[in-house]
Amino acid sequence: MGVIYLVRHGQAGTDENGYGSLTELGRQQARNVGKKLAARIPKVDFTVSGNLARQLETIEEIVGQFPDSNAPTPVVNAGWNEYDLTRLAHTDVPPTGTSQEAAQAQRSFQRRLDASLLTWAADEQTTGPGSYVDYRASMLQALEEIAAHAGPGQVAIAASSAGTIGAVVAHLWGISPENWPSVSRTMVNASITKLIVGKSGINVMSVNDHAHADVDDDDGRRLMMTMR
Repeated sequence: MGVIYLVRHGQAGTDENGYGSLTELGRQQARNVGKKLAARIPKVDFTVSGNLARQLETIEEIVGQFPDSNAPTPVVNAGWNEYDLTRLAHTDVPPTGTSQEAAQAQRSFQRRLDASLLTWAADEQTTGPGSYVDYRASMLQALEEIAAHAGPGQVAIAASSAGTIGAVVAHLWGISPENWPSVSRTMVNASITKLIVGKSGINVMSVNDHAHADVDDDDGRRLMMTMR
């Protein structure tokens, strides 16, 4: 059997396009998950991410925790990108924060996004850039590609986002388009979803594993568990 690890990106800041680069905490989270995977896996055969900054930076930090030559240079596949949050929610992504106002803005944004995702995923007639049909096709192609690199005894790692990892899990579990966003709603930054590739196809072994998230970093500072 082969193994695929899908890692959600670390905490990201916001810019004019929505989520941007990783925060310093996000980089620490990505390094931490890289260390955990390097301790568990002696060698990785394939690494990949989408082309969004938060995904590229996450896979870079993960690969950097492996000894030289034990993890290949990541490739980029836009199939691991997330859908356009700002476009679907019809509003800017609220800034990261822990204040009452920030929390309220984040809840409001999530409600608008959830409603739009249901409408978007139910539309099976519209095709082209930005459509659910094309998003799903691109995601399934990325899944097929990584599975081809996870043959018997091989290991592959992908850095992606909660929405797309949730979409992969929903596809493998046969969850309807109307319900798949619920899979990703509680996915923690730098969490690990593990897939097994075998004769029966691709199977989900674990989802949103984040036992490694609430730990001390190398300087003895507690790493916060975050979800955006």
